[in-house]
Amino acid sequence: MHSLTYKIKFSFHYSSFKNSKIFVMNSLTSKIFTPIKNLYHFGMSIVDRVAENIGISKYFARFMVSGVINTIFGYSVFAFFIFIGCGDFTAPFFAEICGIIFNFNTIGGMVFGDRSKKLFWRFCLVYGTIYIFQVTGLKLFAACGVENRYLSGFILLFPGAFLSYTLNKKLVFKK
Repeated sequence: MHSLTYKIKFSFHYSSFKNSKIFVMNSLTSKIFTPIKNLYHFGMSIVDRVAENIGISKYFARFMVSGVINTIFGYSVFAFFIFIGCGDFTAPFFAEICGIIFNFNTIGGMVFGDRSKKLFWRFCLVYGTIYIFQVTGLKLFAACGVENRYLSGFILLFPGAFLSYTLNKKLVFKK
């Protein structure tokens, strides 16, 4: 009987401790992410107003903003893998894997307002197509005598972004 009392007291105290940890984490998370979330919504409202004023689709305007963010992230990852010695196939491959996860959240959430997990595999197929485009482009630049892979990768960003927007809009998010 004494053992049962000990287990009840321990589980009560442990659950109280656990709940207080969760409360502290939720409070801390709220303090950190609420200003970021507010800044995000403020920024998107500005992007939407600018898009409306210049007569372009809010989806395209948001895609351009997320594209800047995704490009900085993706090119940084690509350049990192080139820097550590990865080749023409592995550097874009690893950058693409990281980019798929990062970009699904920014394009899905920021641009089209849909991060539904059911769309993830179509998104992956689109990015597989973009990967093939990048590898082919790097090989074509090399065949034409442009040996600087950093420059080649940078040049491929612009047609790659257009291809990404078009395929995501038509095949994944269907807006």
